Amino acid sequence: MTPDFQARPDSSFDLVSGISINRPRILPAILADGREGTEYQYAFLRDGKRLDGLGFLGSDVVVEKDGQREWIFTFHLGREKLLRAMLEFKAVFHADGEDFEFLCKLAQGLVSAYAGRTDNVDALRYIAATTFEAHSAAGVFISGETQVLDDGIVILAEALVPKHAG
Repeated sequence: MTPDFQARPDSSFDLVSGISINRPRILPAILADGREGTEYQYAFLRDGKRLDGLGFLGSDVVVEKDGQREWIFTFHLGREKLLRAMLEFKAVFHADGEDFEFLCKLAQGLVSAYAGRTDNVDALRYIAATTFEAHSAAGVFISGETQVLDDGIVILAEALVPKHAG
C-alpha cells in the first residue's frame, strides 16, 4: 500500500501508517547556480516521535497572474542520492508497488504539509520537481500521467494554497 497524505493545518498525515510530516524547518541556502534558495529540513513523525528526516534545497519566485500575486516554491528533488534516500522510506511506510508511484505520494506529503495554511495573503504554490536524468540514475521508471515540462523537469506533486484575506 502506498501512503495517501491528507493536509492538516501545520502538517500532512497518512492515516494508514500514522505518519505525519510537519512543515519543515527552513534555512537560507545558496543553490548550485549561485542563486539564493532555501534548505528544507523535514521530520517524519509517528505518535509525536521522530522516525527519520529528509533535507533538500529549493527555490521560489513571485509571479503575477491576472493581477494577483502568486508565490511559487519549488522543491528540487532532482538528485539521484536524494531519490534513493526517499525510496528508503518505503520500508518505513510498509509500501509496496512501483517506486515512481511511491516517490509521487511521498512528494505529495511534502507539499501537502503546507496545503492547510490559512495565514497567507497571496496564493502559494508548492511544487516537488525532479529530472529524467536523476530518475534514470536511480533506476526509477517514470510511469503514469506525469507532467513533464519542456526542459525535462518532472513534476512529482503540487499543492496550491489559495490566498486568504489579510
